[in-house]
Formats: sequence, C-alpha cells, structure tokens
Amino acid sequence: MKGKNRRFAGYRLEDIWADPDEIQGMIEMMEMTYPGMGGKVFVITEGPYDLEVYDRCFNTDTCILRIANSKENVCDIVEGICAGNAQSTADGDEHCSTRGERCIIGIIDRDYSHFDCSLKERKNIFLTDTHDLETMLIASGALENIIEHFERISLPQTFAQKAYGSLRQGDLRMALAGAARYLGLAVFVNNQAGFNITFKHINCKKRDVFSRFVSAETLECDTDALKKVIREKNAERGEEFIDVFERIVRDSGGYYFEYPWHICRGHDLICVLLRDLNLRYSPRDGEQIGGRDLERLLRRNYHAVYFAETDLCIQIRDWEEGTFGRGVSRIFSPQIYRALLSKTTV
Repeated sequence: MKGKNRRFAGYRLEDIWADPDEIQGMIEMMEMTYPGMGGKVFVITEGPYDLEVYDRCFNTDTCILRIANSKENVCDIVEGICAGNAQSTADGDEHCSTRGERCIIGIIDRDYSHFDCSLKERKNIFLTDTHDLETMLIASGALENIIEHFERISLPQTFAQKAYGSLRQGDLRMALAGAARYLGLAVFVNNQAGFNITFKHINCKKRDVFSRFVSAETLECDTDALKKVIREKNAERGEEFIDVFERIVRDSGGYYFEYPWHICRGHDLICVLLRDLNLRYSPRDGEQIGGRDLERLLRRNYHAVYFAETDLCIQIRDWEEGTFGRGVSRIFSPQIYRALLSKTTV
C-alpha cells in the first residue's frame, strides 16, 4: 500500500490493510500463545465501507477486521492462509491442519453470481444476500431510518406521503428497484457478452444523469431514454449492444426482474434515492444532501440487528458453531446473538 496516514471511511488504511504475511504471522503467534486456538478470528472484507458496517456486527475483542481492496484479494488471502496451513499438514505438522480454517473468513459481494454462477463455493468465503453492500443496506430497515431522519430535519410538509405515495404503490423500496433494474440488467448483459460498453457516465456524482430516464413522480424507468444515454457514450458498438439487450429483455420474459435485489446495483439505487430525497424535502439549513452523505447515513443507520436477519449472518453462525462448537458465541456482537436468540424463541 502506497503512502502513509491515508484515511478512507474514517479509517487509517495502514491500520486496516489486509497484509497476507502479517496475518499469517499473527495466526502463527496466536497458535503459540493460545494452544487449542484461543486466538482471534480475522474477518476480511472488500473495502473500508464494508468494514464500517461489519465492524458493529462482529465482536472486536475476538475478531480482527481487515480490508483487501477487492473481491479477488479477499478470496486470495483467505484461500492462501488455508492453503498454507494445509501445506504444513502435508509436511507433517498435524497441529496446523485446521489453523487457517479456524482463524480467517472473508465476506464478499454477491454481484451477478445469482445469475451467472461465477462464484464457486469456497471454504470460509461468505456472500451477501443481495447484489452488494449498498443493496443490503437499502433492503434493510436502514432505509426507513433515514426517511425518518429527513422528516426530522426538513421543513414541515407532507414528505412521507410523497415518498410513499400512491404513485409508488406505497412501497418506496420496490419503486427504487424498479427504477434501477434495467440499468442493472444492461450492465449484466455487457459483462456476459463482452461488448466493453462503458456505464461510468451514468452516475450522480457530479451530474444527475438518472433524471434523464427515471420519472421524478413514479420512479419508473423510461427504457428508450436509458438506451439513448447508453448510445451517447458508446458510439462504436452502442447500437449493436442495444439490439442484444432488447432481445434478452424480450426473451427472458421478466426472469431477471423477479430478483430485483440481485439484478440492481446498490450505487444505482442510491442515485435514484438521492434525487428523490432532494426533490421531496426542503432542509431547514437549505443544503441539499450529497451522494457520499447519503451513503454514510445508510451505513450509520444499519443496525446490528438487521445483520442478524440475513442469510449471510446465519451461514457465518453455522460456520462458527461447526468450528468452535455448538452453542459457542464468540465472533458476533452481543446484539447479534440476542437477535438470533429472539428469532429461535418466537
């Protein structure tokens, strides 16, 4: 990692960077210090934003959270640690046989693997329930929390009625997914067909490009307008891509849209939500919210109990009990275990 004292999402990167050699050394030191694996568990995430969310879900007394900067790096680090210990076993050190497996897990975004099966099952690697971290946040109660936040800071008006109004059938969450699903499918088609189409210009960082193809009132996507936006930056193969895209939309019979939390990308949902919030409330301080501010609010309003409701949490819990023994509660925060317990007693 280049540079020192760089900060991202509130962290000093050198403090949270996942260095494989350092992790391996710490695992070996823990094994020497805590015979029988009384040491800590490394939790490797893709980036600082993921760590910011998962940090409140795991017990930091028993877990060490690190970032690897990409999905591939997470998998390589976890597999490398486990493979290194497997080699130690092959060399005759039976004591090392499960050291890595007991010491490290990775959490990565599912992305489009629900459709293309691109992510094979890997030991100690766990996937988000939805497309990515951001879709996980919006699918959770964090969305309602930030709506309440904006109601509190806005001038008196019927903001909630507008946000959840009849034009959205009273379901803001699914309206957001409906607005972003065609763009999500277009990216998937491009990935599969290898057109090398660029979508980087379709964002809300500097200019609200989504306003060109998403209705401000209904949040419905104007597919013709979306195609025009795609063509503008892809003159060479844009028309050819659109032909393939239209055929897949037609031939799929709506299959991809049956899984909105897998076909939609989180950042697209946030762009649509950002525009909606800025259109529908008047802040008392007169300042409009920015995209990074909205993402930060979503992360901070994602409570640990929401994580307990995910399949991701259940799968890691199964790994924990399979690794350390049934009934053992060591890697999650107390709030997670209380929420899991309440689910089993209902």
